[in-house]
Amino acid sequence: MDKVRIKLNSTRGIEQIVLLNNTDRMKVIELEGEDEKVKSILFGKKNNLGVKQVLDCDVMVAFLTNKEFGWPANNIKLMHGDKIIGGDVTDPVKLQEYQEHSGYCVFGNIVVELDKLVKKGSSADSICMVVNPKPFPHISHIPGISDALMASPSRFTDEYIRSRLQPNSKKDCIGSFLLGFNIKNHIFANPAECTSVRGSVY
Repeated sequence: MDKVRIKLNSTRGIEQIVLLNNTDRMKVIELEGEDEKVKSILFGKKNNLGVKQVLDCDVMVAFLTNKEFGWPANNIKLMHGDKIIGGDVTDPVKLQEYQEHSGYCVFGNIVVELDKLVKKGSSADSICMVVNPKPFPHISHIPGISDALMASPSRFTDEYIRSRLQPNSKKDCIGSFLLGFNIKNHIFANPAECTSVRGSVY
């Protein structure tokens, strides 16, 4: 676990890191459940597949990022039934092009195809914002680590993560992420040590 901590602390754009314990895990489940109950006026319901997959991992880590962090791209999809009608765009040049195009509507960094948005009104199905996980290759090479992925938490979980960190560590931070990965028991001396690490906090 020391190698994971060292690698994360040396990754560009990552600020203070917190290894979440079982109490934190249950709190995140609660907060994400609350977020899914709050439907967006524009985008309907929300399904954060990324956070759900992180919650299933052996180890959960939370960290804040500054503007130098490589923000994940194409992890948000707006679905209407089985049709994709929009998604996130991180490239500022492409985002500007969409803003200037009459066939698209831009909400922040979310781009929606207008013709598909209009057509969705003819169906009883509501729009669903699906937030997918992203691979996290920075620690994938570490022996004993597998299935590393990151997810964008809800605003409720973001506030909770920030409350777990020191105030001076949040000065230049612009976002938070959850990181999950699985561990192989053979990297620990015994199963009890593995269990202990899974429930510990940095």
